[in-house]
Amino acid sequence: MATSVCKGQIPQRPPGQSTCIHHKGKQLDLYCKKCEVPACIKCISSTHAGHLFSELSTFTSEKKQDIRSFIDKTENVYLVEIDEYINSVDNSLKENVSCFEKLSVQLKTQTAKLKGDLDLLVAKTLSLYQQMEENNSKLLHTYKQDLEMYSDQLKQKVEECKKSLQRGSDIQIYDKDFDENSSVPLPVTPTLAIASFTPNSDPQRYLEQALGDMKTLHKCQSHRRPRGDLTVRSHGKDGPSAHRGTDATEEKMCSRGYHLLPKTKILEKWKAPCDISSICPTTDGRAWTCSIYSNTLITLLDRKGEVVEKVKHDTKISDISLSPTTNTLWACGNCNILELESGRLQTRFSTNTEPLSICVTASEHVIIGMDNKIAKFTTSGELVQTTVATEGQFVTRPCRMSECPVTHNIAVVNRRRNVVIMDKDLQKLVVYTGDIPDGYTPTAGDRSFDPEDVVYDSTGNLVIGNRYQNRLLLISGSGQFIRIIHKDDYFTWAVGIDRQGVLWSVFGLDYVKLLQYNDMYKEDKCVMS
Repeated sequence: MATSVCKGQIPQRPPGQSTCIHHKGKQLDLYCKKCEVPACIKCISSTHAGHLFSELSTFTSEKKQDIRSFIDKTENVYLVEIDEYINSVDNSLKENVSCFEKLSVQLKTQTAKLKGDLDLLVAKTLSLYQQMEENNSKLLHTYKQDLEMYSDQLKQKVEECKKSLQRGSDIQIYDKDFDENSSVPLPVTPTLAIASFTPNSDPQRYLEQALGDMKTLHKCQSHRRPRGDLTVRSHGKDGPSAHRGTDATEEKMCSRGYHLLPKTKILEKWKAPCDISSICPTTDGRAWTCSIYSNTLITLLDRKGEVVEKVKHDTKISDISLSPTTNTLWACGNCNILELESGRLQTRFSTNTEPLSICVTASEHVIIGMDNKIAKFTTSGELVQTTVATEGQFVTRPCRMSECPVTHNIAVVNRRRNVVIMDKDLQKLVVYTGDIPDGYTPTAGDRSFDPEDVVYDSTGNLVIGNRYQNRLLLISGSGQFIRIIHKDDYFTWAVGIDRQGVLWSVFGLDYVKLLQYNDMYKEDKCVMS
């Protein structure tokens, strides 16, 4: 049934209808090339006036070939690949069941073993308790018998004394008094075995350690996509559109040696008595600090922000680094490389170009970052290696550096651009440009990635201070994003990690926060970030 065009509706031909919807009873023998629809003989002078036509049978013969080609390709290629894909999923289902069955068996076996070991330990302890109880009982019974014998002896002597007083002569009374002074001593109190038992108030952590290392990872299952174009097409008001599925990849990383806390804790926070652009926590719970804005002053602060020591020098200090081998402080500035000795900064060697950053390594090398160049020296100033950054290369202004305690790789902050991870020979490995998952996309008003400082933790992960986003990022040693550790109200300026895993972070030049983002450090008094 045709629909009136004047009502604003476009008439549509039901699939399979061979007669024209505009001209009742007329067969659709023609094909309008302009409108790409079938037409009847009357359409030539009315609905499709002025259009080009061809025989419908000619068009359908071409379409038949396309349909045959689609059928052949689908049956011989697409469906074959889809079958392979289905088989692959079936295998993955079997592997998935098998994997967790094996894990369950291992877990149950370990649990049964631990229960058996615990039962055996309890049995041994109870046996020891019983033996100690029996030994103590024997000692106490013997002691009781000795006391009873001693009591009988005393009673007997009392009776004899009474008789002497009643009927004895003077010499007898004298002798009896002598006997009293030489009486048998009181039995010695026995030494008893003592045992105690204090139940563990928090055994969960030790039970987890005894059970084993349990890790859960969300693994992206990668299957081969069929080579054919299996795009699903639909027609909307704007014409044909295509909807194609995309693979989403999410990697949840477990850190070696510790577990990340659900939320970062603030252990301490205070306003520093000085500006801080570089911070180096010491091994005794304090931190050396310096600022490019205070020129010649290096300050040692405790965990509460109190000044422990001040070091002055006539050289402008650009950066500081603590030797992981000798625990001595090194500094750089005005083409001089200095070491703190007996409370004074002593010049060890000089450079031809002004140093921007310094990193003393575990192998007792001094790595210096300069404009478009990174150089490695011995502690006496002998040049070991130089990496020059030409135009377009990866490091142009290395403002901060840190050595990995696990791999001895070097992380370099290329100011306002990226963080470059190099091996110990200063060869580029990874460049991190601030990529984070969609779930952590910066909110409106946040600026782009702008690293200011970087430090490795004890397991080889990196903490990056992202200046203008006021953020601290945790990155794996291979450059993979793990987490945003902390978001602050002020610019991020400096970061350092002490031996207990506490992160010393500086915001707005003089606001210091001691943060705990893993379970290495134990302290009860803290607040959530």
